[in-house]
Amino acid sequence: MSFKIFPTKEFSKDFNKLDKHLQERIKKKIEEVAEDPTRYKHLNYDLSGSCRLWIGKLRIIFSYDLEKQEFYLEKIVFGHKYQE
Repeated sequence: MSFKIFPTKEFSKDFNKLDKHLQERIKKKIEEVAEDPTRYKHLNYDLSGSCRLWIGKLRIIFSYDLEKQEFYLEKIVFGHKYQE
């Protein structure tokens, strides 16, 4: 069963800045991840409770709620710079 996908305002803003080809790659991968987000790496420290997904040099930071079956897209990060 697929999770319902909810992007944050920050994610949507970053996503709209990307070129169409990269947007399509991200959409395809997000749909794949929404099937089972529990298998992705959990982050530590300030981003505890979130997970990451690599697409080329971009990192998609996300979290999920198993009970509600909801998948939250938090932000897009270039490289390893997770801080704001």
